[in-house]
Amino acid sequence: MNRRRLIAWIATAVTSMMLVIGSQFVNLSPASSTTTLNVYAAVSLTNALNDIKTQYQSANPSVNVVYTFGASGTLLTQIQGGAPADIFISAATDQLDVLQNSNPSKIVSGSRKNVVKNRLVLIAPTTAPVSAGSAALTTINGLTNANITGIAIGDYTGTPPVVPAGNYAKQVLTSRGIFTTVSPKLSLAPNVRAVLTAVENKTITVNGVSKTIDAGFVYKTDAAISNKVRVVETALTTESDPIVYPLGILTRTTVLSTAQSFSTYLSSTTAQNIFKNTYGFILP
Repeated sequence: MNRRRLIAWIATAVTSMMLVIGSQFVNLSPASSTTTLNVYAAVSLTNALNDIKTQYQSANPSVNVVYTFGASGTLLTQIQGGAPADIFISAATDQLDVLQNSNPSKIVSGSRKNVVKNRLVLIAPTTAPVSAGSAALTTINGLTNANITGIAIGDYTGTPPVVPAGNYAKQVLTSRGIFTTVSPKLSLAPNVRAVLTAVENKTITVNGVSKTIDAGFVYKTDAAISNKVRVVETALTTESDPIVYPLGILTRTTVLSTAQSFSTYLSSTTAQNIFKNTYGFILP
């Protein structure tokens, strides 16, 4: 072997050795990966869950929580249509029941639990100009007065109902014997936050037609985040089904351990303090 060929052979050997050594260091380096957790949740939980997400991801930096908020009935339809939900948190039991009672069940056995509870309130606008009817409204029964012409309510149609808050409101009005009287005044909104916006703006657009809104039904926690509305009256707990937020992990999930971790975190002291002390939810 002449000198030139020897040098070339040595260079090749050294290069090969460096590649081998380098690959070992690469293999020893921990792989950085992020797990995405898709949570479909009732829109009334938006503010609280966003705060909780910040805390959870700080403690679990490898997890990316992605929320889809909406009316519980709408979310149910999306999930039934194949939406990539790992966790579903509804504002009523009906929507979870549909998934759990399907054959086969679409909810992981033993994963269902109630996260928080809430109360239903009637609200009216506080920002000028306020109609005489809104200004004088002091009770739910006052909705029958002639000077109240527009009432925003979540879409209570469908089986199960599209908007649980609307269904709870219908139950309250029925319990008081005034649903038939006020029914012509009702404007159906696609979710409870849309009701809040309608009362804040004193108007709602339904099928391209704008209507004046004097009052509306939302959850107590929705009213608490707005300085443009006041609580007229809080409905009695006996006037509607219990207002609970059940959680279920979907059997379609591919990140079961992460979903279980997040579910557990929602029951932690940190999360429960955010729900109760920051946003006014009732603990289960």
